[in-house]
Amino acid sequence: MAAPNPGLLAAMLKANRLSGVMRWKVNFTESGFKGETTLATWIGMWLDTSGIESIQDFVDFAANQTSNSHLVGRTLAELVDAILPAGDSAGTTCLAWSGWQDLMKASPSDAQVIAEVLELACQESSAVVLVCDSVGSFPDISELSQG
Repeated sequence: MAAPNPGLLAAMLKANRLSGVMRWKVNFTESGFKGETTLATWIGMWLDTSGIESIQDFVDFAANQTSNSHLVGRTLAELVDAILPAGDSAGTTCLAWSGWQDLMKASPSDAQVIAEVLELACQESSAVVLVCDSVGSFPDISELSQG
């Protein structure tokens, strides 16, 4: 089990060394992640999608977990626009995506679509998505080392 080096995420966020969707094989706790993003003065969002097996399940679960319950039943694009807004409403947001392995096992293509939509949103805003946990493989996204 790989734990992140304390302060490393905060330092990388402060230095703007991260961008887009990246796979980081570390095991964050929600409180540890939130502490790091707070230290960096970024908005930290924790998303644990354990048990999710489709894009719509992801949307509905994430809508509830991010206090956007009005987006239940809506599209992935609408959800991502709400949690990673572009333009003037964009902030410096870091989303930790944990528990993605069930989705990857059930539907690798759905997991890839979600990663691609998140990547596009990150390009339009100051956002980073970290696909966390030391177990599992998420093809076609950049790997981030502990530094």
